[in-house]
Amino acid sequence: MDRKRFNEDGVGSIHVYGPWMEDNKKLDFPRGYHIEFGGGMNMPGYGFGGNVPHLNGKIPTREGKMKRAGGYGAALKDDYRRFYGTTFGMAGRGVGMARADNYCEIDPNVVDKFGIPVLRFHYKWTNDEINQAKHMQQTFDRVIHEMGAIPTSTKHGPEDMWGLEAPGRIIHEVGTARMGDDQKKSALNKWCQAHDCKNLFVVDGAPTVQQSDKNATWTILALSMRTAEYILEESKKQNI
Repeated sequence: MDRKRFNEDGVGSIHVYGPWMEDNKKLDFPRGYHIEFGGGMNMPGYGFGGNVPHLNGKIPTREGKMKRAGGYGAALKDDYRRFYGTTFGMAGRGVGMARADNYCEIDPNVVDKFGIPVLRFHYKWTNDEINQAKHMQQTFDRVIHEMGAIPTSTKHGPEDMWGLEAPGRIIHEVGTARMGDDQKKSALNKWCQAHDCKNLFVVDGAPTVQQSDKNATWTILALSMRTAEYILEESKKQNI
């Protein structure tokens, strides 16, 4: 804050990854999460997407007091110069727990614009995910406090499950056509091959019912390669 302006003021955003490092034996939830830190020299502004931090319509002065945010003229320009490039944000990405009562099915009533029935999802967060999100928010607060920063975002609590998004919002979900040996409990076998249609292979995120807090891309690539090798071998044997 209050730094001099230099030619590098147009530098783009940052994206820093904070891995999971806690001891789960001391916590009230399994698995873990990572934190994504973002910030950088974005165009300053008070409005939507603005980067002049203010809390309940007020911003901190150089003396550490709070004054009304906004205004016009020299005072407004001064705010822009002071806070330009000083803001950052944190986002947590955790693990959704695999549960038998979280599932999808063909919707009996709703179709898409082509008349094809769509999927209907049954999914609820459990105490494991809620406790995980609570731990995230507490960690965010601790990071902000240790940095001597000023929190400007909305506080989350038990009333909104500590800021948990709706299931499916982040779109890294997996498990809609899970693999398994039991045809009554799974759609695919261990080679990602459909139990009911031998020439159908599913090699996206659907076969795995749970992932870590990371993106599913590398697991998808590994399963795709494994399935492709299996298809080639089975083709040589004229089994498919």
